[in-house]
Formats: sequence, structure tokens, C-alpha cells
Amino acid sequence: MIPEYLYHYYETSNGSFQNITQNGYEKAVKIQGKISEGWNSKRPSNYIELRFALEKRLRDQFISKGGKPTRDDPFYFTLGECKWAKSWYINPGVVKIPLSDFSSEHISFTYPDSMVSFQFNDEPKLATYRKGCNGQVFLLSELSDLISEYGLPSEEKSHAEERLKYDKYIEAQVWDDSIIEAYKAKLNEV
Repeated sequence: MIPEYLYHYYETSNGSFQNITQNGYEKAVKIQGKISEGWNSKRPSNYIELRFALEKRLRDQFISKGGKPTRDDPFYFTLGECKWAKSWYINPGVVKIPLSDFSSEHISFTYPDSMVSFQFNDEPKLATYRKGCNGQVFLLSELSDLISEYGLPSEEKSHAEERLKYDKYIEAQVWDDSIIEAYKAKLNEV
């Protein structure tokens, strides 16, 4: 029942595999300040601080579970297709990569989106949406049990029940450049 592919959505004018935190805090603030259209233009004023803090938590949890990240910031994917994610961008692009291409020591998962998952875990006012899997990082070896217990999130399910409103996908965080660089090279050949 585990989807076979990871999907990376991005703004085509910016190129694929960009992380707002990859070049440090000051540059991230400048980038966020220039986003005036689309979903990402609606982020809260403290988004950059939240993103850096969250990525540290993700990385620390991943390491504590045996992960071996080679980056400080991950590349973000959805586990399986998520058409809703295309709505975040003015001119969306997508890269589809088989999950089997990734090493288990370089990939982690959150249910749902990492920012949402940790907010549900941390904020008492969001208890309506909270699940036992929130605020946690999962390994590839734990995906089957995670999906068995909570189901595979989808846009359709998120519209069916209020408590599932934000459960649109499982997020994958890739903590290594090697597979990404290979796919970037393929994209540049096209």
C-alpha cells in the first residue's frame, strides 16, 4: 500500500530542488519577501524562523532514529502524487522519482506535512486535528505500519471529515544530494 514514487513540486521559474533555507537565514528572508503570488505568498511573518527551527527538529529526530543526513536541510517531496501541491505555484513543475532509488538512511517522513504535523503536536488549540503520529519523524522501515494505522492521506479524505482537513499527503524529506543531483542532470538534458 506504500506509493512507489515520490513527487517534488516546484515553481518552474525557480527550478527544481530549491529549499528556502539552503543558503542561510538572511537569504531565506529575502527570498520569502519577494514571493508575492501563489500559496507560498500567504506564509506567516515568522515562517522563516519556524522553518529553520522545524528543520533542526526533523534532522535531530532523524539522527536519533539512526538516519545519516549529509545535509542540514532536506529536499521535500510528497509520498505519492498530490495534485493539490501544484496549486502552491504559479507555473508548477513536478519531478517523479521511484522511492526505491533512495537509501533508507537518507530519507525520513512525516504525517502529514512536517510543518503541519509539528504544529498539531505542539499547539493545544489544534487538538481536534492531532494524531499520535504528529510531531514525529518516521523511517522508511516504519512506513507500512504508519499507513496501516492512520491510512494513506489524500485530498479526497481531507474534504470528507473536518478532523482530516489537513491530511493531504505524507511528506518525505531527503537528506542527501546524490540522487537529487542525478535527477537535476536529467532535467537539464531535456
